[in-house]
Amino acid sequence: MLRSTRSGTGAPTVLLLPGLLCTQQLWDRARPLLEAFHDVLTVDLPGVGGGDLPEGAVDLGAYADLVCEVLDAEGIERCVWVGHSLGGYVLAAALERHARRISHAVLAYSTTEPDDEAARAGRDKGVSAVREKGVAAYARRQMPRTFREDARAEDVEAAVRQAQDWPEDAVVRALEAMRDRPDRTPLLLEHSELPVLLVQGDDDPAIDALDPQERHVTRIVTDTAHMGVLTDPHTFAGIVHGWLADELERSS
Repeated sequence: MLRSTRSGTGAPTVLLLPGLLCTQQLWDRARPLLEAFHDVLTVDLPGVGGGDLPEGAVDLGAYADLVCEVLDAEGIERCVWVGHSLGGYVLAAALERHARRISHAVLAYSTTEPDDEAARAGRDKGVSAVREKGVAAYARRQMPRTFREDARAEDVEAAVRQAQDWPEDAVVRALEAMRDRPDRTPLLLEHSELPVLLVQGDDDPAIDALDPQERHVTRIVTDTAHMGVLTDPHTFAGIVHGWLADELERSS
């Protein structure tokens, strides 16, 4: 079973999935703001903190399967999924066989598009770096790149520390699954009944912002880099809660 924490009260339930090298602690600043209105479930990704890793060849659909096992254990049939970066890729993969479990989808500094050739080469370099120098060295080099140059040192350090819960095998398998993920944009657009929110940073070199044309997709750009959920949690939580309130009122 994956490691998880549940707190707060109120409907709907909001599931928070972190990105690569991050843990549930990524949400520590935004979670109290959300749990004032919602039942909030944070889940670590496979392999993190002793959590299960899928057996055999890994794809992100297998990650989504393990997340749904947590939902089953918590008695949650359907909820809001919020995925940061890699967590957003897991959300997109869940649309293939677990769409009924997703009432609303929030891709936070993430995308449904696949890696391009340069990004795939970067994943391979990451795998080599982790195997040669270890997770801590890789995180120390990689994580600062997800922040603005003027980011507070304590914010960067807070993110880097989370990588200590990621064993080498979990990082390698996640990088490989990210590298090999297909384009799930058509799948996202196919689910025209599913409200989707894209939260993108205006200074995020890791993600090219999607430009949705579909009525069920909303895009909001924040004045942040890739780690906006950590560096500007009030804005992020306000965006998510406000969008959910609007969508629920519209559907009532």
